[in-house]
Amino acid sequence: MSRIGFRIPKLYRYLLFTFLTLSWLTGSAFYYLNNWGEIEGPFGPEKHPAQFPILMAHGAGAFLILISFGAILTSHVPAGWRLGRSRYMGLTLVVLVTFQIVTAYLLYYVAWAEGRTVLANLHAAVGFSLPFLLIIHIWIGRKNRRS
Repeated sequence: MSRIGFRIPKLYRYLLFTFLTLSWLTGSAFYYLNNWGEIEGPFGPEKHPAQFPILMAHGAGAFLILISFGAILTSHVPAGWRLGRSRYMGLTLVVLVTFQIVTAYLLYYVAWAEGRTVLANLHAAVGFSLPFLLIIHIWIGRKNRRS
């Protein structure tokens, strides 16, 4: 397998985009079902039954993103930093992915009612924006490569 450096090989790119898509779609679906997906149960309104399997798929996608993030953090980020292309957008992505990791941990393991809704909404907002920010990062990097 080729080594990840400044240019990420196609296989790694496709895997990263697949994992990101899985995590993004399942996270968006979970957020929707959690907030607006109640169904009428035998004892009144209850959560949608697909919510838990979607959350499990989201967790699996997130673990795969963690592996990909580790590979990118140890190879692509230092190489990109030396070249100086798209440095600020790359740093923004690293900070936001780290924020996602921390908030996911807090949402899963730390249960406090007062801040949970705010934290969940922040996690969802940042997670929803990540693919768009990645596209901007790639676009800036390619634009700078041509000049």
